[in-house]
Amino acid sequence: MFSVGMALAGIATKGRNTMQQFLKEVGRGKKGAKDLPYEAAKEAAAQIFDGQASDAQIGAFFIAERVKGETVDELLAFIEAARERSTVIPHSLGGVLDCAGPYDGRAKSFAATIPVAAVLAAAGVPVVLHGSGTLPPKYGVSLREILREAGVPTGGDGQTVGRMLNQLGIAFIDTENFCRPLRQLRPVREQLGVRTLLNTAEKFLNLANADYLVAGVFHTTVLEKAAELAVKLGYKRAMIVQGIDGSEDVPVNRPSALYWIQDGTMEKHLIDPKRYGLHAENEPANLTAAEQAASIAGVLQGEHAYRNMVLLNSGLRLWLTERVQNMGEGIELGRSVLDAGDAWKKFEDWRRAPAESP
Repeated sequence: MFSVGMALAGIATKGRNTMQQFLKEVGRGKKGAKDLPYEAAKEAAAQIFDGQASDAQIGAFFIAERVKGETVDELLAFIEAARERSTVIPHSLGGVLDCAGPYDGRAKSFAATIPVAAVLAAAGVPVVLHGSGTLPPKYGVSLREILREAGVPTGGDGQTVGRMLNQLGIAFIDTENFCRPLRQLRPVREQLGVRTLLNTAEKFLNLANADYLVAGVFHTTVLEKAAELAVKLGYKRAMIVQGIDGSEDVPVNRPSALYWIQDGTMEKHLIDPKRYGLHAENEPANLTAAEQAASIAGVLQGEHAYRNMVLLNSGLRLWLTERVQNMGEGIELGRSVLDAGDAWKKFEDWRRAPAESP
């Protein structure tokens, strides 16, 4: 039987400008829109990324996908097409953890993922953070802005970032420096001003070939979809959390849902900070980059209002990366690393690292 999927797959192999055909399918409205099969979505991504589609077509496609709702195969196609056009960070480490948060920044939360990364690196787990300049729809404070305020180098080429990861076990990837499609599409995204499928795709590029992933989503409705995506991408272990601000940071003022992915399967869990004695009533925080940087230093140097949040997330990630046998052990290891000053020393080493290759 002939199907729409077969027809689109055929269109995708003809090598001509087919964006209008793709738009006709995904842009039929909420009830009439058709999902693109993987190969057709991959061709649509290629045309968008390689300059074969106009800005009007690109904007229309993103909005149509937003209205229709992106499928896992469509997201996977865009991720893999973007990765094929990216520079992968060279390094010699195994067991790297990719921490994937919102590229549109933090609007009402502390960026715990930064001090947590220092805790993990000090405990022997290599970590990469990544991001770019802030983006819509949130236009919050980006990780890049926070790290620069804290004195951490965020630039450099792939060799620089890879060397930093090899030597310190921690690095930041300014994604647009290594992924041409995201760099070129920034003006369109800023003009649209709304969330697009790229807000999800950029989290899963895995430019450091990490074995482990922790990624955050905002809405419960996309939690399972993101988990299915992580399964298809083949991480050794992954964790998709419904974090604060859509980040990879689990809150301490309430239980939160997450999906644990391992051996091609996904299992839903509920993490309750009260179970680990880490419940705290942290208020929503609209922090500037300078305030974020000061809070990071405060947590890493001693007692601080965000200490419980850092301990909870450190415990989860140490467990995820198989550094410990369970979350309780992870929390205790994180506590010892913080109390010994090892995480602060790691952060200080990171700040002193050269921004460019010698």
